[in-house]
Amino acid sequence: MRVSVLGASRNTGRSFVEQAIASDTVFNITILARNPDSLNFTPAEMEKITVVKGDALNKEDIGRTLEGCDVVLCSLGAKISGLSMPKDMGIEEIGTLHVLDIIKETRADNPPRIIMVSSTGVGESNSNYDVPYVLRPIYSLLLKSPHKHKTVVEKAIKESGISYTIVRPALLTSGDLTKKYRADIGVCGYTVSRKDVAHFILEQCVVKNNFPNASPSIAY
Repeated sequence: MRVSVLGASRNTGRSFVEQAIASDTVFNITILARNPDSLNFTPAEMEKITVVKGDALNKEDIGRTLEGCDVVLCSLGAKISGLSMPKDMGIEEIGTLHVLDIIKETRADNPPRIIMVSSTGVGESNSNYDVPYVLRPIYSLLLKSPHKHKTVVEKAIKESGISYTIVRPALLTSGDLTKKYRADIGVCGYTVSRKDVAHFILEQCVVKNNFPNASPSIAY
């Protein structure tokens, strides 16, 4: 199986790559990176990764990353530092819309499956009370802008006709891999580690192909 990963340099995307390599369940991993020299994967890990130097804002770079893949994982998100507005705000929207365009233009006869990392509180999960009541003010204030972009992307993916899974984590943490999480449609919870989200994507969405054309939430 060939998996292309956008957003592999950090957070959930990086954890997915590390776990996929360790499990030997993915035969080929291609990632897109602005600065390949700063990836910090081990030499042994790098031997199992194909790196495309480029930017998720550039459609041609994404096109090279998607060549021949069976699954594309979109784990894009702005890099937040302090209280200033990130320079790459909206990258998940621009990059994932590029992915959809490329698939329609070059892979319409054999499209890869799309797996997108979104968030609880986006789409119907907001009205379905997937977000605990006490966290709703935080979501509406601090996550308003990224959720706006994720909402656009979710809608575009669902209307594309391409097979997809939209994964909606609760508030993400940098905690350990526990493999003890709840994941299903309508799951409500406070937090979940990026490593556990990556584990769910790898084991349930990629390897077992569960949750086709669905939007499961994941939390502890």
